Amino acid sequence: MSSTHASGSVNQDASITVDKNSVSINYENTITASAGASVGNDYASIGVEASFKTGTEASASAGLNGNNVYIAASYSDTTEAHLKAEGEVGYAGVGTAASIDAYAKTGTEAEGHFSAGQKGIDAGASASIGNAVGVDAEGTIKLREASATAGAGVSIGEHLEAGGSATATFEKGKATVGVSGEVAALIGVEADVSVTVDTKQIQKDAVTVANTVVRTEKVAEKEVVKAANVVADTGKKVEKGAKDTLNKVGKAFKKIKI
Repeated sequence: MSSTHASGSVNQDASITVDKNSVSINYENTITASAGASVGNDYASIGVEASFKTGTEASASAGLNGNNVYIAASYSDTTEAHLKAEGEVGYAGVGTAASIDAYAKTGTEAEGHFSAGQKGIDAGASASIGNAVGVDAEGTIKLREASATAGAGVSIGEHLEAGGSATATFEKGKATVGVSGEVAALIGVEADVSVTVDTKQIQKDAVTVANTVVRTEKVAEKEVVKAANVVADTGKKVEKGAKDTLNKVGKAFKKIKI
């Protein structure tokens, strides 16, 4: 299957949202455009997209999410263009995925976030200012029980950039631990790694293995019993044969006249 798309919009919006668990403020004054195409089947897919954005965005939010508390804020006043490509290959829950993003941007960006509670801790912040062109790449290996993601990027330009984050969360049976960081001045280098382990899948596989072991033990027990019965039957046959032979020998000696 294949598909294409193209879109453009002018966005002007400001809003404040308050409910019993959270409050958020959003402001947007941007122009965006994008176009892309993708092709794929049940086992593989690839897509390419070009996008452009210019304008200002700002947001802030805080509140409660279940038993977790969070706070986040961001500001962006940039003009940027991106050319992205991504592909994925997989079958039966095992596969790989990769993406690459080539970009050029100018402007100022800042972001910070923090959350803590039942699901774990996630904290980070970043900021950049100036002009830059760069490439970011990311790859993911997916297994039934776990996935590992690694990313790296490089940029060059008259800009200053710094940031980092760390996360350790446990949600819906999946444990995730990740770190990321970047320090850039004229030449920027960025690297991050994240690992997710599906403990529920491990439990399922453990149960499957345990059931297999039990079935194997039962089969082995039956085979041992069968083998023991064969040995016993063979012993009885040997014993009977020996008695018959002795009886025949005895009769033979009685017939001998001395």
